[in-house]
Amino acid sequence: MEKINYVCENCGNDELEVLKKKVHDKSFYYLVRCPKCGNVFEISDKLKLSQTKLIISRYDISESKVITIPKDVEYKVGDTLNIDGEELEITKIETDKTVKGAEGKDIKVIWTKSLSIPKKIGISINDKNRTYSVYLLVPNDYIFETERTYKINEGFFKIKKIKLENGKFANKAEAKDIKRIYGEVSRPYRNAKDLTEYLKED
Repeated sequence: MEKINYVCENCGNDELEVLKKKVHDKSFYYLVRCPKCGNVFEISDKLKLSQTKLIISRYDISESKVITIPKDVEYKVGDTLNIDGEELEITKIETDKTVKGAEGKDIKVIWTKSLSIPKKIGISINDKNRTYSVYLLVPNDYIFETERTYKINEGFFKIKKIKLENGKFANKAEAKDIKRIYGEVSRPYRNAKDLTEYLKED
């Protein structure tokens, strides 16, 4: 069944099922149903829609598809979309150039990352002689903090720097926004946060 991104007037769900549609003067008229609450209503204000390319990143694999979005709705980097039940965060928008926000009618490509799967994070840990890396698969809302001690298996480390996906550094951040973590080996600490369950085995 065809779906469109439009907010349900009853419950606020932003992905609706199309029951009927017709095209006239390059405008789309839809009878839609909300799969969340069952509300059926007409989009009768001559809603103009456009098709755009959507790219979904899941770890090292990308999927491309075409979606239909309202022409006069503004989309911004950081916004979330719900496509086929998957929550996606917009990471880049392309019109004739890369922009931070644009109306649907001007967008050619929307780049996203999935928030419906755990976030893969690389951690570089230095023990003064060498630096080694480990990878974790953690919930997107897991919070990391600098100067806090963490534990993986029997090893302890303290976070010194958190690099975000936008290239900046932060003292505290959710996993979904983190590109890489840098830490140093530390002494055992009773209240260290244990990350062992999130360890990604190669």
